[in-house]
Amino acid sequence: MKAISLKLEDGQIRLLEQASKATHIPKSALVRQGIDLILHQLKEDVVSPDFRRAVDAFLSEERELLKRLAKA
Repeated sequence: MKAISLKLEDGQIRLLEQASKATHIPKSALVRQGIDLILHQLKEDVVSPDFRRAVDAFLSEERELLKRLAKA
């Protein structure tokens, strides 16, 4: 394990201390768990926002076309 330093907002520090006291988990372990959670979410979300927007636009166009066809 390697040490790093980071800056947290005062509110983040206060909430981290509260969580640590409530769970009896050291603050450093909570921070590592939080980082692991974010990394896991990023890894699982392999679809880029640009691709997602393109798909949404395409589906919107298709819905509109289907509505027009249904009226014909």
